[in-house]
Amino acid sequence: MTDFSPLWPARLHHLKITSDQPPVLLDFYQRVLEQEVRELSDGEWALTGGERTFVIGRGPRNGLGYSAFAIDDAKRVAALQEFVTAQGINVQSSPTPLFGPEAFAVADPDGNTLVFGTPLDDAPAKTDRLPGRLQHSVVGTPNLQALIDYRKKLGFVLSDEVKDEDGTLTAAFLRSDDEHHSQAMFHTKDPKFDHFSMEATSWNDIRDWADHLGSMRIPLSWGPGRHGPGNNLFFMVCDADGNMVEVSAEIEHMDRDMAPRLWKHEPHTLNLWGVAWMRS
Repeated sequence: MTDFSPLWPARLHHLKITSDQPPVLLDFYQRVLEQEVRELSDGEWALTGGERTFVIGRGPRNGLGYSAFAIDDAKRVAALQEFVTAQGINVQSSPTPLFGPEAFAVADPDGNTLVFGTPLDDAPAKTDRLPGRLQHSVVGTPNLQALIDYRKKLGFVLSDEVKDEDGTLTAAFLRSDDEHHSQAMFHTKDPKFDHFSMEATSWNDIRDWADHLGSMRIPLSWGPGRHGPGNNLFFMVCDADGNMVEVSAEIEHMDRDMAPRLWKHEPHTLNLWGVAWMRS
């Protein structure tokens, strides 16, 4: 039934990240990602730019409060909610102040919250000095197959799987539009926030981001390299809380009906150019 889900197409619009030191994290995103900060409520702030938006909330460090996906029509949001309910999935009230009243949320078996709605701010987007559209979020989980099945029920489409030699599933990538993945999961001992990614426009943008970070004496944590699944150029850097932030470019595009591929669990899969960050 997922082929008929009203989810498609949907794009990641913003994340809520929790921190036990919000002023420090806000300073990082304001300076390094060049975002404007405004207070939403006591203990919650919005960071906005051109195509990257975040909510920072007071809470546990390295926490992913929610991933919020934008859908272009409130009627389609309502249709998705009806579809999701018919799948036997419990619907919750939307936790984000950045979407309209039609928005709703769901929680996967690990408690990760996904929100679907239409953005409230329809003003013309500002142009980011350094291009980087918020594009995907990733979690670690000991319940990988359950999280895949849950997202497929919502209407996400499986793009790639990674398996060990004995057939054990170690990673999966799912899409909600023609970009290779807007959600991904890696097998880890405990549930955790893994990273988020911003999609730049070209290899030159990757260079300019790295020069920007270098000028601030912020070292790259991984890369530059090229992923196997997604075929995207990338590097990663740690924010002030230790959350991994990816800058990516040239991510693969896939038709909705394109069948998923299988990759071997090895460093080469995660980085075709060399060293890999292996979660398991």
